[in-house]
Amino acid sequence: MFKLYQIIFTIYSWTLFVSLWMFSTFTALILSFDTKNKERVFNTIERFFSRIVFRLLGMKVEIHGLENIPRNETVIFTSNHQSMLDIKLSLAYIPINFSFISKDSVFHIPILGAYMKSSGHIPIQRGEDRKAYATLLKAIKQLTAKGKSLVVFPEGTRSEDGRLGEFKRGISLIILKSGKRVVPMAIYGSNQFMPKHSLLSHPGKRFIRISFGKALDFDYSRTDREYTIYVTDKIKSAVSNLLQL
Repeated sequence: MFKLYQIIFTIYSWTLFVSLWMFSTFTALILSFDTKNKERVFNTIERFFSRIVFRLLGMKVEIHGLENIPRNETVIFTSNHQSMLDIKLSLAYIPINFSFISKDSVFHIPILGAYMKSSGHIPIQRGEDRKAYATLLKAIKQLTAKGKSLVVFPEGTRSEDGRLGEFKRGISLIILKSGKRVVPMAIYGSNQFMPKHSLLSHPGKRFIRISFGKALDFDYSRTDREYTIYVTDKIKSAVSNLLQL
């Protein structure tokens, strides 16, 4: 009986996500028709409708540390990655405009690709580290000019069991080259609601906690191996501590 409930709830969840996403995209297209700042409109509309989705799903979402997010500068949010839900949660509950990174193939999907471009999200080619590195640095400069921040998931992929995985050292080099402060971020509970290797969501696991730590500053004049390892470890430690709250 519970399995049937799971199936029905999963169908309801995906129908809600897709239908409200399409409606929010259509609304953003209309409201941004005669404005130069289309990305800001898309980000604001997406945040509004994403929060509605989580309310209609009956999710209990606790937010901690909003006061740690600088409002007068662009930053790089570094978050753990547990579930497909993490991107939607970021869009809903990070209170400032930002872009995130996605593999370039997503941008070729009809409708979704157009939305990603209009929202200002960043395509990269996985497997080509040098090209991805150059793309990210260029993107960060463009985002700064637009007053937008960046969200990255340093683990590179979703965790198998919800535990924090290893952070890719390349992200520390991006941070040091960009000169941006880092806001550590931790999402707890998303893997319980939407596990990585399951097609079904879990209606009994609807608690999510999102925590933001104090902005981290580094010596941006250093990019040597020893220091990038230190930066990577410091960011991972900050995210890990937030997960323990």
